[in-house]
Parts: sequence; C-alpha cells; structure tokens
Amino acid sequence: MSRVLLSVCALAGAALLVPAGALAYTWPLKPFGKQHAIRGYFNDPRLSGSSTSFHCGVDISANDLTPVYAIEPGRARVRGMSVSIRPKRGGHLLSYWHVVPTVKTNQRVRRHQLIGRIAPGMEHLHLAEYSQGTYVNPLRLGGLAPYIDDTLPQIPALTFQSLGQPVQPELVGGIVDVTVEAYDTSPLPLPPIAWAQARLAPTLIRWRIVHGQRTVRPWETTVDFRTFLLPLSLYDFIYAPSTFQNRANRPGHYVYYLTHELNTAVLPNGAYVLQVDALDVQENLGQASFPFTVTN
Repeated sequence: MSRVLLSVCALAGAALLVPAGALAYTWPLKPFGKQHAIRGYFNDPRLSGSSTSFHCGVDISANDLTPVYAIEPGRARVRGMSVSIRPKRGGHLLSYWHVVPTVKTNQRVRRHQLIGRIAPGMEHLHLAEYSQGTYVNPLRLGGLAPYIDDTLPQIPALTFQSLGQPVQPELVGGIVDVTVEAYDTSPLPLPPIAWAQARLAPTLIRWRIVHGQRTVRPWETTVDFRTFLLPLSLYDFIYAPSTFQNRANRPGHYVYYLTHELNTAVLPNGAYVLQVDALDVQENLGQASFPFTVTN
C-alpha cells in the first residue's frame, strides 16, 4: 500500500474520534426522529462520462416533491437546486441538493423550517456536511440519527491481476495487483422499486495473508471511508476500472484495490489464504477467505 493512502487512512481513523462525541442531528424529512432509507453512501463511486469522483454526502430516498426541512437553524444560501444552511455561530455547513427551494439567499431559517421540496425526477435528497475545510460523513457517530444498520457487507469475489489481465488463483506468481468486489445493502427498503437493488460502499476494508495458522502478511487497511471525503487523486488508486455506480434498475459494481504490485516472490511457493474484512459505518462485519497458490 502506498504511504499516501496509509497516511489518509491513519488520519481518518484518528479523526473519527473527534466528531464521535458531537451531538447527533435529526433527519431533514418528516418524521424527523425516524430513520429514512439511503440509496447512496459517503465516498461511493460517482462516474459521469470520463469524470470520476467520491460521493460527498448521502442520498436519502424519497418521492418527488417531498418537503425538505432545515436540520439546524442558520442563514440560507441558495444556488440553483441546492440550499445550504450555515449556523449562526459558524461550525459545519449542511447542504441540501436536488431541491426546489422555498427560501432565499441570506434568509434566516429556523430549525425544522421548510426550505424546499425534492425536485421532480430526482427521487432523493442529497445531504452533505462540510466542516473544517472538508466534507464529513453524515452517518458517522454524531451525525444523522436515529440510524440503525443490521446488514452485513458482502464480499463475493477477489481477483489477482498481472498487467491488467486476470491470474488464476492456483497460479499466482511475480508482481500482481489484488482487487476485491465488496458492497453493503440498505437496512431499509429503497423506494422507488427501480432503486431497490442499489449497492452501497463499505466504510472500511482490510486484508491479510495467512499460511496455515500463521499470519505471513498482517492486516492492512486499504479503504477507510468512515469520516472524511477522500482526495480525488486517490480515486483510481482505490476503485478498480470495472467499478460502476448504481443506476435505476441496475445495481452498481464496486471493486476495490486491496493492494498494488504485490511481490509474491517474498512468499515461498505453496498454498495461502487471503482474508478480507468489510465493515459498515456501524461496524457490522462481513468476512471472506480466498485460497491461492504461489507458483514462482
């Protein structure tokens, strides 16, 4: 793993402790104190033509024209189909995208005041939280509440690759990249039906290699989406080219690099198991083991 990514992961892990003590905030849709379905997670892949990005918020599923309310009071800023509310005393900025605004720029807004309605054709509200110069995960502890997730992330496939071509797991040798397909699912039914099979990004993925009962490559964290939006420069380092996002009537395909340029020559020829953990924001743990054989 590159030192850049290790630094990002370490920073995110340490910073996770900071907002955890913050007070949680309610949902922007009624009922305010009830969990709503989410069809897009923080740092999910986003692709538009040749452009790629990390998803900077969460997408809350709802019918078009559903009323949207301010989570916290402050002063409004309206740009097109988005409304941002900055608290009177500074702090984090909450933004509500894909809405038809009912407030104006510089208007003072009360807590739970109507600020707009979900724009026709969008069928969701994008909620983003910006704090101290970066976007942060609205589903972290101290963010949207209540939020309960009892689903386990899935890890259906792992692939070894050499020069962009797949390598059979029983014939692994030389320098290889390792990718894994992993995703989470919504703990609540997703309306409308066209989005019912939407897949969501795990918040943390780690891996290790074992030989019998012995660990020969200790746990490494390759994905950490728990707190901060990752830099765009890391997109192609984290998401493999076969990744694509959710669309109506088509679930996404999320493939992550576990490691780049793994030198299998440091492993004696023989049978190994690559173990992968995927966790969601509430630390539900999905696990998978993939046997492979080094044949240098």
